[in-house]
Amino acid sequence: MSAAADPGTRARKTVRKDARREARRLTPTRLVGGTLAVWLLLAVASTAWWPVYRDDAMIVAAVTAVVFGTLVALIGTVFRLPTAVVAIATVAAFALTGVPAAVPGQANGLLPTGQGLIDLFAGVALGWKRLVTISLPVGSYESLLVPYFVTLLIATVTAVSVATRASRQELASIPALVLFAAGVVIGPSRLDTSIATAVALTGIALVWALTVRHARRAVAVATTIGARVPIVRSVLRPALVGSATIVAAAVVATGLGLVAPPSVGRTVARTDVVKPFDPRDYVSPLSGFRAYEEQTEADTTQLRVTGLPANGFVRIATLDTYDGVVYRVGGADGATASGTFERVPTSVDVRGVRGTTVRVGVRVEGYSGVWLPTVGDLERVEFTGTDAAQERGAFFYNGSTGTGAVVGGIADGTRYDLTAVLPEQPTDDELATARPGDASIPTPRSVPDAVRDTVDAYTGNADTDGAKLVAMIQELKRNGYVSHGVGDDRASRSGHGADRIQELLTSPIMIGDQEQYAAAAALMANQLGYPARVVMGFTAGGDAGGDARAGSTTGGTTTFRGSDVTARVEVDTAQWGWVMIDPNPTVRDIPDEQQQTPQPVTRPETVVPPPPAEQQDQSQQAPPQSDRNTPPVQPLWLQILLAALPWVLATLGFVALVLLPFGVIVLLKRIRRRRRRRAPTPRGRIVGAWDEYRDALVDRGHDVDRSATRREAVVGAPGDGGNGLAALADRSVFGPNDADVTTADRMWSAADDAISSLRTGRTRKERIRAAVSLRSLRIADGPRSAGTAVAAVVGGRGGRPSRGQGAAGARDYDGLQAGERRGRPSEDRGHP
Repeated sequence: MSAAADPGTRARKTVRKDARREARRLTPTRLVGGTLAVWLLLAVASTAWWPVYRDDAMIVAAVTAVVFGTLVALIGTVFRLPTAVVAIATVAAFALTGVPAAVPGQANGLLPTGQGLIDLFAGVALGWKRLVTISLPVGSYESLLVPYFVTLLIATVTAVSVATRASRQELASIPALVLFAAGVVIGPSRLDTSIATAVALTGIALVWALTVRHARRAVAVATTIGARVPIVRSVLRPALVGSATIVAAAVVATGLGLVAPPSVGRTVARTDVVKPFDPRDYVSPLSGFRAYEEQTEADTTQLRVTGLPANGFVRIATLDTYDGVVYRVGGADGATASGTFERVPTSVDVRGVRGTTVRVGVRVEGYSGVWLPTVGDLERVEFTGTDAAQERGAFFYNGSTGTGAVVGGIADGTRYDLTAVLPEQPTDDELATARPGDASIPTPRSVPDAVRDTVDAYTGNADTDGAKLVAMIQELKRNGYVSHGVGDDRASRSGHGADRIQELLTSPIMIGDQEQYAAAAALMANQLGYPARVVMGFTAGGDAGGDARAGSTTGGTTTFRGSDVTARVEVDTAQWGWVMIDPNPTVRDIPDEQQQTPQPVTRPETVVPPPPAEQQDQSQQAPPQSDRNTPPVQPLWLQILLAALPWVLATLGFVALVLLPFGVIVLLKRIRRRRRRRAPTPRGRIVGAWDEYRDALVDRGHDVDRSATRREAVVGAPGDGGNGLAALADRSVFGPNDADVTTADRMWSAADDAISSLRTGRTRKERIRAAVSLRSLRIADGPRSAGTAVAAVVGGRGGRPSRGQGAAGARDYDGLQAGERRGRPSEDRGHP
């Protein structure tokens, strides 16, 4: 007969199958308890995604995914739907709720739209890459919520289905762990709160696994014996003990992780991919304008350009965001069109640009920085030299501003060829007829009042917007004087913050350079309704009307030095698009203040001038890049935790030190009981059961004479079952027949019941005192028969022998001892 046909094997398989069927039995407790446990696990795991979004839209997406995912899973559980049907229902729920929850910008109220569905399903595949190549947090930008929404929805359906349908409910924590791991991988490189979240999530998962395992075992035991088992002793008590251990370990692990965090940032997906260029990570190039005008840099060669048309302009960067401190690139949050830099796989589409195509070669000599000098509207760039491939891979371009950048900076000796289109530019007469365009740029902030007053004074006689723009530029050139504040120049403060622009426009003599005039002209054009931005670059003579310092060789090479740096403005018009304008005055002698007539700008006089509130705010405002180098302020709860953690750890250490001796006593008693319970022979196990009961009596204060027999030892003993236990032990030891395994098991069961009865009526303090008592560890083991006592102090084989103790010095609970021969029951009195 084969093993498969063996009746015993078939019976065991049937029992296991019945146990699995019972474990999968659907009950309200299983449905509610499993669902709530899964919700708790998913909520903790989702905190790893919060640094990615930091927006209320994430909470809306989370609630939607959990509610509909739970609904799909519970319907599948109640109606026992196959996995394929549940998967189809999950996809349907994703399509129905995904657009309002994860792509709110494309939703029609609570209903999805066609474009929204396209973005939704495209985000499942493409959203992950975009998440690791964009600066955080992303909020609800476009469809970047899709990766979190789809992951949470699938995790909810899977976890709830396992918790309510599978025979091993503890596996329901795996989807939550996967959700947490995904959030960490695509999250920021800084440590943040991932340690605390990981410890909490792991602790909850272990407690959940421990609880369901004990519950499953209790159900199996109840099914086997045909009676109910005590829930407190079989499930709650072991679960609480295990939970306390896990919590203690979690506190220690969290404390060590927060007190001694890693010295370097962690490696996540975004640290291993080449990220798109973020202009907010770099200082505005206009802030370093005066550095080119220093005496040591003014005559230093910066670029050599071949093929540039006469009076050509080489663009360094276009700046469209003014915050009262500096003009910079990329908008306030990097989400504007000017803040999005992309790689150029082959070429840029410039078919809509009307102008002249040029091919220019550039060689970098003294220039350095992250911004790549370009010409016009770039169509193609080709790097040459030994590092061409590396520079090509690090090149990013913004088509809306025509600004290029090389991550890591441009090295001296870099060479590249440009193919670009120089847009057509209107004349001054044509510009006078221009209407404001509709380009979107960030609204300037903290603009000084002098900008509005100067615009009103300069454009009072103009009729159209274009005429006002031309009049404003002409007046700025006519009234302004150029000074870089270096060498013998008239004092001229650098910078283009709100206070510097206010000073420029209100001083009796308007003194500044291209940095100030370009910034002021852009703010004034914006005041007229024209979207305007500042363009920094190089041109022959630096727009100052002085010595160009540039020479052309026979090969058409133009050399740009530091003094050729300049700044212009670009305004958006309805007829010609972005038009570049030079607002800079020509270089001329600066008159003394006594010879200068007052500025035509008149301001109403007041007895007490109002406090310069905006200027005061500007003086307190940090540069826009300073917050990136400043360590983030820790939240209040983390500061409190770090402050209290040393005291908590010290207290736990002191308590552990105090409780250590008592723990050793309890451990010794547990080892002694285990040795007795697992004696090699049934007789040894019976003797060990009696000794266990006798030690329980001793620990509870009952005096047991060293020479007393078992029946004498239980006289006056508390609890129930002592007499029966003594009789059973004597009959098994001195009876005519050998003890068997069944008798030994019955002896231990009776001993456990008798010991349990000793706890009746005892207070908690008395029970603890008995558990840590040393009395039973100081006496000998074994029954007192024929004047013989066999000592068995746990681990005490080397102790002083008691009366009748063998040479081994400890009871081995095996074999007959002197005075315990069968057929001599009178020797139970201890007489020879």
